[in-house]
Amino acid sequence: MTRSEAPLTLPPPLDSETVPAFDRGWLYPDGSRRAYLPYVQDDHPVNWSGELEQLHAESGREHFIDVWTRGAMLERIGVLPAQATIVDLGCSSGFLLEDLSAAHPQASLIGIDLVASGLHRAHVLVPGARLVQADACSLPLPACSVDAVLSANLLEHVADDVRALAELRRILRPRAHAVVVVPSGPNTYDYYDRFLGHERRYGRGELARKAREVGLEVLLDIHLGSLLYPPFWLTKQLNRRRFGHLRGAALEQRVAADIARTNDSLAGRTLCRLERRLLGAGLRLPFGIRGLTVLRCPEHSP
Repeated sequence: MTRSEAPLTLPPPLDSETVPAFDRGWLYPDGSRRAYLPYVQDDHPVNWSGELEQLHAESGREHFIDVWTRGAMLERIGVLPAQATIVDLGCSSGFLLEDLSAAHPQASLIGIDLVASGLHRAHVLVPGARLVQADACSLPLPACSVDAVLSANLLEHVADDVRALAELRRILRPRAHAVVVVPSGPNTYDYYDRFLGHERRYGRGELARKAREVGLEVLLDIHLGSLLYPPFWLTKQLNRRRFGHLRGAALEQRVAADIARTNDSLAGRTLCRLERRLLGAGLRLPFGIRGLTVLRCPEHSP
């Protein structure tokens, strides 16, 4: 299928019989301007919340591991058309969308998430991005309609991650790339992961294997945060032993305290810069805090 045969047209959202016009927000016939188009009901199940979104919003913007993650994803997005259509799947508060807007100012950006509060923040940050509220397993986008997909820290929240990967493959144009980041290390799953609604932390090669199951080609499968991993691993093991029993209010208080202690640091930034150089030189360590996988839709997509 050629690009001209698959224009990106959205179906009408749940609250409108037609697709509203877009001009730095969705313009409804009643004169209102809305941040996003809803394609799910308010009670749609989601392994995240507005409260968690708020807790993570500020710490995630400038923290060294998140800055490094977004930079690594942008470096591996591949060659794009001048006016590419790029999807941020699981866009949250819009920090990756903001970086995409700066790096690809002519691109048409689409941000997809289930949590309304994050979409509202993303709209304020990147008003030119078309935002939609939708399930990653049922995307309101045509087949073979986008030039790239980026997805950071989403699939671990999705019970049927293989189905989400199949949807990702469906919307990609032939030979288009997807860059997916997930938390790695099943043996580091602790109370923090449980509270955040993580279905899993990914084992080595797990995401690549699942992507191949749905027909995606794997171009790269590496770890990020490898130089930070030893103290991270030790902390996670202590957490599993000392706080694995936490539930309810005690668990919530513990996680809130963990996030409050999360700070950017010069040492962390320095290690991330060093890791970037090592990866550029071809040195890839078999462990890390996160996994980054670059996928490609095959030439002949069904």
